[in-house]
Amino acid sequence: YDKRFLGPVRVREALACSLNVPAVVALGRLGAREGFSDLQKWGFQCPRGIDTYGAGFILGNAEIRLLDLAGAYAGLERGGTAARPVFLPTDHPPVKRVASREATAIIEDILCDNNARERAFDLSSPLALGARVAAKTGTSSGFRDGWTVGFDKDHTVAVWAGNMDGRPMREMLSIRAAAPLWAAMMKVLLEKDHPLDPVQPGAEGAENLARVEIGKLTGLLPSARDSETVPELFLKGTEPKSSSADWFTTAGDGKTQVVLPSEFAEWCRSRWNYLDAIVPPNNTLAILSPKPNATFEISDSLPAAQQMIEFSTSLSRATEWFVNGEKITPQADGRVMWRLQPGQWNVSAISEGQRVDSTFTVENP
Repeated sequence: YDKRFLGPVRVREALACSLNVPAVVALGRLGAREGFSDLQKWGFQCPRGIDTYGAGFILGNAEIRLLDLAGAYAGLERGGTAARPVFLPTDHPPVKRVASREATAIIEDILCDNNARERAFDLSSPLALGARVAAKTGTSSGFRDGWTVGFDKDHTVAVWAGNMDGRPMREMLSIRAAAPLWAAMMKVLLEKDHPLDPVQPGAEGAENLARVEIGKLTGLLPSARDSETVPELFLKGTEPKSSSADWFTTAGDGKTQVVLPSEFAEWCRSRWNYLDAIVPPNNTLAILSPKPNATFEISDSLPAAQQMIEFSTSLSRATEWFVNGEKITPQADGRVMWRLQPGQWNVSAISEGQRVDSTFTVENP
């Protein structure tokens, strides 16, 4: 969204800061159809199907009713149970469990963490109410809508901001459009509420959770070289077992240097590498993307310029790329992108005397 690549990011920070790439990665692991089906279990009534939205629904291209959004977040506060929102106290819709209390407790804990939102919103945003209140913002595609939703133990408040005819809001972010009104309403309600603590000792499900001190950068057990640690919540049995020691080395000037896994090779040699991090030396060239014999499908609903493959290798050094013998020129930021075109393609990567060849296929819908 902000045209930057942030490198290593923990799940807590990714969710709290509404980062797009981790959301796409999570959906890729779950599956777009499975993720869309899960949203419907929470009560979302999207007027069109997954074949219309595609995976873009995870970033806000689907029409969502504010009422459904409020109902889903109320279900989070109830510990993972979904129910149709009602307007009369005499209406008692069926309640169904769609997520475990432990899982929703972890999500609540993240949404209550103002420190986790710092990178995107700073510590004094409208979401910082001085009490443990769960809060989440969202801005839909093209700045069409901005919303903020959150809850304490007694109330769920959801606010929408936008133009009634659907016109974009001139790049107005939800933190400025919807969050101030949400915060004003929440402050009034907090005067008669107790601060929220979704995983207080003795709460149902809390016995299956463990809060563990971890390295802020790595998410692993802290070592002597961690500059900062934070407490993190885990399902018992999923806590990290290894130390962060392997993520650090001593540079030539005696300073501690961050060593990231090899999948960060491209990022480490980019201008976004604010950590001045490196990856372990690797002298064997391998193509990481596109994967050998991969098949891609062109979409009718997306502009051609948005349907591209990023080429990457296992080496941190510069690589020359060829597709069917034609050299591909890197972008200004050093990334190598190739626009999808139907056919079977041979890709070659050459670096310091090594050459690796692979093939992939691109199909029409």
